[in-house]
Amino acid sequence: MEEQYIIEYLNSKKNFQKDSVQFKGPSAYEEAVAWGKENLENFNLDMIRVVPLDKHSNSSGKDNIHY
Repeated sequence: MEEQYIIEYLNSKKNFQKDSVQFKGPSAYEEAVAWGKENLENFNLDMIRVVPLDKHSNSSGKDNIHY
C-alpha cells in the first residue's frame, strides 16, 4: 500500500495559519524529514503524519505536494 507523508505546521508567513506539505513517492519519508529539518526550527519526527493513499481519490490540486 502506498503512503503519503504530511507535515502540518503554523506558517509565520501566513500570519501563523495552519499549513501543510505533502510528500509522495518511493523516498517520501526521507524527503519529508529533510524538508522539515531545513524549513522548521522546531521540527520533530513526530510532526510527520502517515496517510495511506487511496488509488481512487481525486486531488483538488490545492495541496503542496512533493514527489
